[in-house]
Amino acid sequence: MRCAQFRTALSARLDGEPGGLPTARVDKHLARCAGCRDWRDRAGGLRARTRATDADGPSTEWSAGLWARLEQAGPAGEVNPVGAVSEADAVGQADQVDQADQVGSAGPAPEGPTAAQR
Repeated sequence: MRCAQFRTALSARLDGEPGGLPTARVDKHLARCAGCRDWRDRAGGLRARTRATDADGPSTEWSAGLWARLEQAGPAGEVNPVGAVSEADAVGQADQVDQADQVGSAGPAPEGPTAAQR
């Protein structure tokens, strides 16, 4: 068996998952293989550092304040705190765009040469 297979089992062990190999077999390999012991120690250290930074995310108070500001902004601030647009809003916005396009096309012709004339 290759070290890669044992390291996969060790990775699963670090994650608290079944490793797919008998524990005794992995432990026997660790006793004989300095490379896999080093790998296990480094992987365990990385896992510990990664878990320590997981707790550094935004606090509950910060998150609550953000949601409050988003809710205050409402549609006028073009922020929808739940991330959804109602069908009526979408249709209304599309109608506004259509009306703006119609007004723009009915206006006077632009002055100066067109792109085709240049």
